[in-house]
Parts: sequence; C-alpha cells; structure tokens
Amino acid sequence: MTYPEKYWHCSVTIDTGQKKPQSSVVNDLSFGQVEVQIIRPWHEGKPFTISGLVVSDKTRVQSIRLVQTQAPKEQYSQEHYARMRAAGIADMATDPRYLPFSKGNDYTHELLFSLAEAPPPDADVSLILRLCQRLPYAAKIIGNRSRKGKTQYIIADEYDVQDLLHSIIRCYLKYSVQEEPLGKVAAAASSRADIAIQELGTIIELKYVHGPSDQVRLLEDFAKDLVLYTQWPYLKTFIYLIYNSADLREPEAFEKLTGRKEINGKVFMSQIVLA
Repeated sequence: MTYPEKYWHCSVTIDTGQKKPQSSVVNDLSFGQVEVQIIRPWHEGKPFTISGLVVSDKTRVQSIRLVQTQAPKEQYSQEHYARMRAAGIADMATDPRYLPFSKGNDYTHELLFSLAEAPPPDADVSLILRLCQRLPYAAKIIGNRSRKGKTQYIIADEYDVQDLLHSIIRCYLKYSVQEEPLGKVAAAASSRADIAIQELGTIIELKYVHGPSDQVRLLEDFAKDLVLYTQWPYLKTFIYLIYNSADLREPEAFEKLTGRKEINGKVFMSQIVLA
C-alpha cells in the first residue's frame, strides 16, 4: 500500500520504572522518516527515539500513535490559538504538538500491529461475537416493557451494557467472569477486564458512546487496551464492543482495527463490534 509522504506525527508513552511514565511526541515527519525511524525498529524489536525519548523495550510502551495529516503542526497550532484569542481565552495549557492527533488519519494499528489475516475464530468465540452484535435487539425488548407496572431496563452507560451482555453470555457459556481482576499489568496499579473467558482466551472490553466527540477517546482507549491486555497470559481474542456506535462521528473508522495483531511478542485477534 502507498502512504502519503507528509505530514506524519508520532506520540509515545512508556513505563520507565519510575512513579510517572514518560511521554514524547514528534511532528511533521515524512513517511520515509517514519518508516526508518519508527516502523522498522518497532517490528524488528530494536530501540528507537521519539524527540529524545529512547524506547529501548517496546514491552514498556503504554501507548503509541501514528497519525498523518494534510497540513503541518504549525497550521493547526495557529488555527487553535486564533480561536482561543477570538473567544477571549488565554490558553496556556494546550501542548500544540498534540493538536494534529485529532485532525488526521490514524495508521497506528495498520502500520505497527496488523499482520496477515487470521483463520476464523472457533465456534464459541463466533457465538460470542454474534451475541455482541445482536445485543441492541435484546436491549430494545427489555427497554420497552409495555406491561403495566413493569420496570424498564434502561441502558445509560457501559455498566448497563456490561450487565446485560454478561447475563446473555452466561446463557450459553458457564465460564465467563465479569470484571475479572488481572493484577498489576502493563504498569497499571489495578486492571480489570469487563468480561473475561479464560477457557477461550477471550477478553471483552465495552465502550458506551455518548456522542460524536467520543471518536478520538475510543481510538485512544483501544490503543491503550491492546497493550494492557497483552499481559494477560491467556489472551487469544480481544473483542472491543462499541455500544451506541451510530452516534460516533465516523464509526466505519473502527472497522479497520479488526485483524490479527502482534504486540509484546503475543499474537492474538482483535475483533471490533459496532452495536
């Protein structure tokens, strides 16, 4: 595949063993520079540098993003501060180096994590995927109970979705565990999988969309979750279920995140479900 030559931006956050992780960002690279300085070292397991921050071990990477924009960082910076001045706001908090990351195309998973197509999932995992896809239909039935005096089941956040999905999965599989504690993994103080099925090596992470602005947040969460859950020793399939996905600005952008991944030496399938 041919990629645009300009403008490329990379941000990375790593665990250095200290109290706080370290982050760095580089802007306005050409694709040739990105390929030589970041992509190749990443796949070859070699150290690489992002604006002075040396990433010597990619297993310590908590998050990484590769984004391509149509304009250089300076243009987005000028536009942002012009809007702030027009609104009478003295913006001293925004780091302009990060502004392009909400303006362009995210190629992180395509360039760093994607591998060749994997074989179809086994029967039980296929069933789970089907249940995830059909979840809104179940929610619609119990959310519109017309019988007098019957309380409706209202889905207002991801916890409501999680409870409903877990109850449906337990109708078919007796070994699913809700909010399974995973211990301290990927430098996180505490980690829990929304739904984990150890026997199938499957983790389900649920996200509830409140509006179009959630697009960037969910993409960032996906990148972090991928790195986090690779520390789970049983992982074979990671299901990222986005509920109320029709409210996203561009839901189809998530579809390309489905596929076989290799992170920290672990190979697994990533499945995106837009519900």
